[in-house]
Amino acid sequence: MAFSASDLDAIFNACTARSAAANEVIFSAGDSGDSMFFVLEGEAVAKLHDGRSVKTYGRGTYFGELSFINPGHKRSATLVTSSPMKLLVLHQAIIPSLITTHPVAICTLLQHTCAFLVDAERMLVADLRRQNTELQDTIKRLDITRTRLTEEEDRARTDALSGLSNRRAFDAELPRFIDRAHAIDAGLALIAIDLDHFKPVNDTLGHPAGDFVLREVGKILRQGVRKTDLPCRIGGDEFLIILSDTTEAGARARAETLREAIGSFPHPGNDRGIRVTTTMGGALLKPGESLADFVRRADEALYAAKRAGRNRVGWA
Repeated sequence: MAFSASDLDAIFNACTARSAAANEVIFSAGDSGDSMFFVLEGEAVAKLHDGRSVKTYGRGTYFGELSFINPGHKRSATLVTSSPMKLLVLHQAIIPSLITTHPVAICTLLQHTCAFLVDAERMLVADLRRQNTELQDTIKRLDITRTRLTEEEDRARTDALSGLSNRRAFDAELPRFIDRAHAIDAGLALIAIDLDHFKPVNDTLGHPAGDFVLREVGKILRQGVRKTDLPCRIGGDEFLIILSDTTEAGARARAETLREAIGSFPHPGNDRGIRVTTTMGGALLKPGESLADFVRRADEALYAAKRAGRNRVGWA
């Protein structure tokens, strides 16, 4: 519905004139308002809290109508003039007399305001949909990045040849195993492992055969422990296994089973009389024991088993 000439005359006659210089603030976001403005000359820009310009008002436009029909309504934007302006200001207090003398004018104004609200709501919904789409795209990108980082971290913590965890993973995880064991008073064992006389395998059969042996040992260790344990290759023919929630008897039995499996698996050196065996040293975590002492006792048990003849399990 368009304003009639008489309606416009009635509205404008009820207004008060106001002028504003360039760069003058008409009102600020968050201000309580009770009036609307008609632009006769000049131009003003609506800016949000973040400084973004969202709309420009020039000659023949109006703004602030929500505060006019709803006194105390908080201004949603800051209006700043971009050039000198001449305005007409219509205050909310004039509504009762206009309703009496020009009800159609007030009705038309309300219709325009409602149309403004509907358009604003549509824009808001469209903006929310756009932001939601952008958010979903961002989440997808983050998921892809997180998956990639997880895969890269897994590769960085995995020994490529044996498929076991590497020294980096062992150094990161052992403190967590120890903290957990101390916290819940659970048994924790550490098994240090060396292959016996592994150098002849490489020297006699070649490095491909040596790599085959290391892969098979890795498979035996991986399949011979639980998911809650951590088998690691820390370099060369040296391995470590963290056994959680166990007793000394249980850890010893597990080590013996692994030692026997490694000593009996078929490999390229069998036909040439080259036997692959392993020596192990184990320790059960003591109450309050430090990481360094725990590792040291497992190493000492390993070296003692080597001095005793190899192909056996020593215990601290």
